[in-house]
Amino acid sequence: MMIARLCLFAVACAVPIVAQAADVEIRKAGRYVLLLDADKKPVAGTYWLSPTLKIRVRSREGALPTEPEFVDRDPFPTRLAAMLSFVNRRYSYTPEPAFGTIGKKENIIQKETPLGPLAATLQPEERVIRFSMIGTLASNLEGVDLINHFYTIERNDLETPGPEWGKRVYIETLDMDLSDAAAATVEHIVSGEAKSSGDFYIDYLIRGDYTPDFTSCLQKRRNASDYAEKARQQREGSDKYMVDTFLPDGNAFWEVEPYIAPDEQAMNPYQICPVGAK
Repeated sequence: MMIARLCLFAVACAVPIVAQAADVEIRKAGRYVLLLDADKKPVAGTYWLSPTLKIRVRSREGALPTEPEFVDRDPFPTRLAAMLSFVNRRYSYTPEPAFGTIGKKENIIQKETPLGPLAATLQPEERVIRFSMIGTLASNLEGVDLINHFYTIERNDLETPGPEWGKRVYIETLDMDLSDAAAATVEHIVSGEAKSSGDFYIDYLIRGDYTPDFTSCLQKRRNASDYAEKARQQREGSDKYMVDTFLPDGNAFWEVEPYIAPDEQAMNPYQICPVGAK
């Protein structure tokens, strides 16, 4: 059963709907959740490095998925980092966004503060976000009870909005945020444990089966005798560093000199399976 769209109506309740206690179990360190389409290809995924830090990945039409982003929560993260984009930011919101009153519209001021080595060359930015709460709907996906908040966010400037804007669905139970269009394609849910953040991303890419050679190469690397040890080193190395140091406004592992995370490259799918590898 797909996550239904909420278009012309909203679900109102005398008592506010809240996520069930099961989400505490889901958000344990080392666990992941994947939302899959009808063909069991990933639509979105989340892997928790700790109960307060995770990576998120989203599929894109006709392209590889997004690079893993380190965030403390979905949506409206207060910490965000991405290695390929060389991003390390802190966010604050006034007022703090809340999925409460149905039909409520408000302007939220988002302050973006760069952190890390580039912070001295970049200025904090503020933008106004128009936030509209459409409604809240309880659903069940393959036996998992979900609380879904439907809302819109719009830029209050002249910049062209990216895919993160517009109509969206926040699945509170899973702490996962998707576009309305992506949420409508979800048919299956998978949850389990991954050996590290890189292992989770490699699994995501294998399930996506973007090209036969790339998928074959990743499967071979994942079945290799030294793979589990490499994943362990990543989990105890760069993954742990991000939990301990990045989260409290620290550097990301790729920003540290000298470089402290050789384990990361051993689990980087684009390093271990470059173009042309099989």
